[in-house]
Amino acid sequence: MSAPIEIGKFVGDPVHAHIRDGVSIAENSYVAGLSVAAHTHDAPLLSLVLQGNATEEIAGRSRDLSAQSLLYTPSFETHGHKFLTPGRWLNIQFSAQWLARVGAEAGALPSSTQLLRGGATVNWASRLGAEIREPDAVSQVAIEGALLLLISDLARLPVLGERRRPRWFKIVEDAIEASIAEPPSVTELAALAGVHASHLLRTFRHYHGCTVATYVRRLRVERARAEIASSKRPLSMIALDAGFADQSHFTRAFRQAYGETPGRYARSLRRS
Repeated sequence: MSAPIEIGKFVGDPVHAHIRDGVSIAENSYVAGLSVAAHTHDAPLLSLVLQGNATEEIAGRSRDLSAQSLLYTPSFETHGHKFLTPGRWLNIQFSAQWLARVGAEAGALPSSTQLLRGGATVNWASRLGAEIREPDAVSQVAIEGALLLLISDLARLPVLGERRRPRWFKIVEDAIEASIAEPPSVTELAALAGVHASHLLRTFRHYHGCTVATYVRRLRVERARAEIASSKRPLSMIALDAGFADQSHFTRAFRQAYGETPGRYARSLRRS
């Protein structure tokens, strides 16, 4: 195996890039059929799949990646990728010096790879992409703030592990995801789970850090964002299918979550 890849160097064609003070953020495009042999990086790596489908080979197993997948790979962890369709990824790295400057320690980050699909951590990574695509006078402040919040979420992942979740909790999540446009009420979810509504709400906030209603809104905008990346359907239809009352409501929610409008995000993915 070749030497570890240095911070800020990524496979793929560069689309946008930001390098400053120990932080490297790059949006890269990849052609269908590209295979990236097993390799390592000399700094932690976060990769957000913006568009396309790929597989990752890591620790003797293979896993599928699609839009809104966020990969965290520790330094010197061996991994490889194969791009099944044309892809667009946002790659984020930060040096040990940057971590020390902001008061964090490398040891606080997960020691194993993580694969996240949706949630606040993915939203912060998406905000970083929005800032480097169309930077302005305060983008540097926005980038550092979003990166700090992203790192904080990552550092908490081992504490918020899945092992202690009650078995009925997945029943609730599955019921919400199966009908995201018109999800069951809290009373109906509690009946499905066989628990009291107040217990469901407390447990839900513990594991997701938000109310059921906020979780539903998050899933709606995440689902719509993933469809924008894989479809050319009108935004108004995507918004309606995701459960938004109208496109203006969808636009407000999307901008609040990701720092850009759905139209601007769609245009950035179509741009070569």
